[in-house]
Amino acid sequence: MSDPKTRHLHDELAANSSRVVAETRYGPVTGGRAANGTAVWLEIPYGLPPGRFQDPEPLPDDFRYEEKEYIREASYCVQPTNDGQASGTPFQDKVGYGQPTENPLFLNIVCPPEFPENKGPFPVKVYIHGGFLQFGSPHGLKFQEQYVSDESKDVRVNIGYRLSAFGFLACDEPKVNGNFGFKDQWLGLKWVSKNIASFGGDPNDIQLMGLSAGGHSVHQCLHHASRLPQGVKAPFQSAVLLSNAIILKPKTRQELRPQYQALCRALSLDPEDPHTLQILRDPTRIPASRIAEVIETDAVGTEYGTYRACLDDDWMAADPEPMTWQASGQLAAKLLEKGVKTVIVGDTKEEWYLYSIAHPISTPADIKPNLERYYPADMVDRMMKMYRTLPDDASEEESKRLFGEILSDWQVHFPARLLARDLYNAGYPVLRYEVRWVPDEARPEGYVTHASDTPVWHFRIPTLESDQPVAKNWLEAIKSETQSLKADRRPVEDVLTLKEDKQIEWRRDAVWEEKMRLLDAL
Repeated sequence: MSDPKTRHLHDELAANSSRVVAETRYGPVTGGRAANGTAVWLEIPYGLPPGRFQDPEPLPDDFRYEEKEYIREASYCVQPTNDGQASGTPFQDKVGYGQPTENPLFLNIVCPPEFPENKGPFPVKVYIHGGFLQFGSPHGLKFQEQYVSDESKDVRVNIGYRLSAFGFLACDEPKVNGNFGFKDQWLGLKWVSKNIASFGGDPNDIQLMGLSAGGHSVHQCLHHASRLPQGVKAPFQSAVLLSNAIILKPKTRQELRPQYQALCRALSLDPEDPHTLQILRDPTRIPASRIAEVIETDAVGTEYGTYRACLDDDWMAADPEPMTWQASGQLAAKLLEKGVKTVIVGDTKEEWYLYSIAHPISTPADIKPNLERYYPADMVDRMMKMYRTLPDDASEEESKRLFGEILSDWQVHFPARLLARDLYNAGYPVLRYEVRWVPDEARPEGYVTHASDTPVWHFRIPTLESDQPVAKNWLEAIKSETQSLKADRRPVEDVLTLKEDKQIEWRRDAVWEEKMRLLDAL
């Protein structure tokens, strides 16, 4: 068999003739066994195929799953390819095998080897992959779940969702709802809550996890859960935000209209023509590959090439806006009311490095337009005043470093601390962590940077090798410290730390004041 470090679940299932059947409300589904015996199903649909730029729809009660073996990495969401953070990673290791699709509304499910002889219930962990909301797939090699499911004896679920313009295009005139990718994730969560018992999972013990844009998505889901109608519970009971969180209220549909117009013009469509949206939604008129092409080549314009959340008063309530809601203590109070009992949030030692290569940065002049992919222009001006000023002739290395520091502060370090502070001040059980060690093989250029801790959280045995006890101790420490949150309320400045020497201890956050000073820019 191929090298375990590069072997996909797809390959393991193909090499093992053993099959496993789960009985669901939509009929039986046949999966396979990974090399370590875990039961695996790939690409189980959780919603109907979505229309382009339209909200997802759940499976109807009379829906029946196709009679086939769910053991192939057959598809991934269509997406642009200008992913600087994944440079050097083979594309199939990022998205899996198969072909691009506008219907990535599927789940990968991994159960302990004991299933179905032991039907549980096992704890459930639902993972949302990262990639700036523009890139990636639940098939990503680094977070395939067969190892950690066996080690932790839990059911693991990875959610597919729409990305880039397909998931997050928004406009007021003409009306494009936006937030499609978040709505996909929520629909997937509801499916898990209603159906995971068929796979031995405990619907009353579901933890939502996400890395990077997945962590941002978890924060979005927390806000959405806190505004659910009275009497409606969240479809998960705890949450983990790995290296990301929300820092600003999203732009409105009206504020995003120029981005819609830029996409239309790049596709040689008139944004003022009342028929343009209908044309844009028609895959026979505008192929998905063409939309991805004008984004990845920056034909839409640098500042318009990244598609993210919008304040729509549907998915994301506008009054009060989310950050005011969070700071007031209402987010914390309502999460407890909705059954979400704990939140874990944290970062790595050197987040800046991977953010420094996220976009092409050659000179200091490249920093501002690339920050405007994520933040309003006036906000970027205030942000940049909080940092050193580079001379116009500064080197590419200096320019990249500053860009990485700013973006990682505002994507990770600052919002993670702000969320922890707001939850803590409201008396909510929140656990902070920091990862300062990862296996040498996982360190790009030697840094413990953004996403380099993935092998630890997912117990990737081929990467961990002799360091498996370190990852095991970390996962156990996170679990036990979370369980003791209510009895042992530590100061918000205290961080559970995986140290450089591989030991685990509580430490005072050495950069708390440095990162929280960024409040001045808000």
